[in-house]
Amino acid sequence: MPAARDDYIMRMIQQAAAAIRRFRARLGSGDAVEDVKREAGEAIATLLGPQRAMLERLDGWSAANLLGDPERAYLWGELVRLQADLERAAGHDTLADTLDARAAALARHGKPLPRTDGE
Repeated sequence: MPAARDDYIMRMIQQAAAAIRRFRARLGSGDAVEDVKREAGEAIATLLGPQRAMLERLDGWSAANLLGDPERAYLWGELVRLQADLERAAGHDTLADTLDARAAALARHGKPLPRTDGE
């Protein structure tokens, strides 16, 4: 069953990457920040699964290593960066700075997906 698990994880990663692109596009078109914020949180929950609560308590390096999947760590970092941008737009600079630092830590230990959509 390892191949089926790998396929599932790859589909989940691809869905998260597509969600990030959609969220960014929605922000550019003026969609409600709260809606995008809620959906970004849901995307993180899907990406991390039942380990979410534990992973979010750890520092970026520990969380990325425990996650064990550099692509998922990278996408999680991108979703956290999106959350930081949303908080900064709402005037919550301190929270945005904290989220930016976490996103940077996850990105350092993550690995971007190869582009397959011609971008």
